[in-house]
Amino acid sequence: MRYNLLSRAARLLNEKHSSRAQILLTRSSSSNARSELNAQAPGQQQEEQVTAATEESGKLPAREPLVKNFFVGLADRELLGYPEVIQRDEMSALRNALLPLNNYFAEEQDTQPQALKQLGLYGLNVPTDYEGRGYKWSASLMASEPEAQHTSVALGLQTHRVVVDLLCELGTVAQQQRYLPQLATGQLIASEAILEYTPPEDDFFATQAQYDADRRCWILNGEKAFVLTAPAEQQQLFLVLAQTQQPNVTGNLGRTSCIFLVDGKQAGVRLGEAHETFGCQAASMRRVHFEQVQLTEEQILGLPHEGNRYAEQLVRSSRLRGSLSGIVLAKRLLRQLATFSVQTQQCGVQMKDLELTRAQLSQSTCSIYAMESMLYMTAGLMDEFAGQDVTLESSITKFYTLQQLYAIASHSLTLLGPQSLHRGQVWEQGLRDAAQLCTQGESLSTLSLFIALTGLQHAGQRMNEGVRKARNPLFHPGHIFGKFLSSQSLEQPKTRMQLNENVHPTLEPAAQCIEHSVARLHMAVELMFTKHGSAVVERQNEMQRLANIVSTIYAMWASVARASRSYCIGLPLADHELLTASAICTQGRDDVLRLATEIYSGNYGNNDINLMRLSSQVAKSSGYFAVHPLTYNF
Repeated sequence: MRYNLLSRAARLLNEKHSSRAQILLTRSSSSNARSELNAQAPGQQQEEQVTAATEESGKLPAREPLVKNFFVGLADRELLGYPEVIQRDEMSALRNALLPLNNYFAEEQDTQPQALKQLGLYGLNVPTDYEGRGYKWSASLMASEPEAQHTSVALGLQTHRVVVDLLCELGTVAQQQRYLPQLATGQLIASEAILEYTPPEDDFFATQAQYDADRRCWILNGEKAFVLTAPAEQQQLFLVLAQTQQPNVTGNLGRTSCIFLVDGKQAGVRLGEAHETFGCQAASMRRVHFEQVQLTEEQILGLPHEGNRYAEQLVRSSRLRGSLSGIVLAKRLLRQLATFSVQTQQCGVQMKDLELTRAQLSQSTCSIYAMESMLYMTAGLMDEFAGQDVTLESSITKFYTLQQLYAIASHSLTLLGPQSLHRGQVWEQGLRDAAQLCTQGESLSTLSLFIALTGLQHAGQRMNEGVRKARNPLFHPGHIFGKFLSSQSLEQPKTRMQLNENVHPTLEPAAQCIEHSVARLHMAVELMFTKHGSAVVERQNEMQRLANIVSTIYAMWASVARASRSYCIGLPLADHELLTASAICTQGRDDVLRLATEIYSGNYGNNDINLMRLSSQVAKSSGYFAVHPLTYNF
């Protein structure tokens, strides 16, 4: 089975990504008076549109993308102020509203849809005009934490909220009036239907929709896999991403996609076999078959043939909400490991006093702190700024969270030994759920390539002139001599970001780590463009290193911003938050330097060439090729 969410969605995004990036750059330049970044001045008509949009939403104008600009060596230091989008009185009301939820999921075991309806969990992010609670990103994520104690329950509610998010952003007034009130009460439960078991080689999806001009409707055919379904008696709404063909345009040029809202009770919709998954076994995942399903124009979300354009919004919501489940699971695993280490002795010494145990627990704490900081920083940027580009921020949050989650889940194997895998034990279930989340929707390797490609695309637009000169040294000798005479190096990069001015003085060394890491990322990107040109997209090992570098930098950035705020306003144990952020930045600085050095060393210096040569023989031998070590050659 191959995953097609990101491999297909990446293609969908890249077709429209360049034009969207230009719009965002233009839109964000209205806030340049408050930023050290430079952008081209927008046209008067664009400025008027941005002003109208921001006034209507009550948000600030969008700033330039934070993480994308790391690739070009820029950092918006004003964004080191951790977002405070929930006011003090609103936070008090939110915490009071969460008390019954925390108590329920700590004590009760009934997680059937009827119980979740009574708790009002289906309408957290539905606007108040449609009988929902009207929570924005930060508040809805915070309100989702209690239910995430049950990972399987969280998966079902997560996919429901992703559909609600998309309906609020893209739906017409008629669609919102039709669906949102029922979605808010749980009378209608929504689910994404995107993944396919066997996607075609040359198309976006095997599930296809064709327009029937005679009947004035769309005919949907195909099947989706790993769809989270509600009980049979529950009315369900599927968000289906299907391939379409533009009229009067043949071949690949006319190949597009479209998002449909399909009622589970419609003729031709049939639930298939249930998937027996490795983890999250309480969640019901099935195949869903669509056979000659007739859909009206009112069931199209957004514009016809524009699914490519909306794919970014779809995966952004899914990534952020999926990251929350990983964070809560990681916290639960750490709490169990800490309790075990305190209550267990080996040779008369408590495990919590062993150096190896202390290091593992501390590393897990740092990882969770970084995950949580990134999640709520990304959500805060979306709440605070109108149309803020957080494509990379949301992708990195999920990528980093799931990577670290599986590492934390694996720590139980080291500390507990065989008992960690006894069936039914909390450790075994945690490891299963962690593995399931790491493969749910999109693979981490594909997500890392998406992160690198998106960043390189943004950097290519900004660095085009310098790269052109570097790749043609005979025509631009002055540029080359300037490079030789500069004293910039990976070990001692020069920066002028002055990030320390925007954080607590205690975090000045940590801010310096971020500055050096951003500079090293920029140098690595510049080298890759100079060496490979447009063929840089084929250097997947180097792109994976880039993804790890930028993910580490964003983790450092969000952690420092959060710790600085915590200490300045006097939160409990804020001094330990400073220590946590410092540890994250110290480790991150070393990781970034190592990865950047591997990129600078090239294939022959970092061992990639040996691995590539070995892989050819492995493929030729269909597996392990070495003979037995005791074999004689006679």
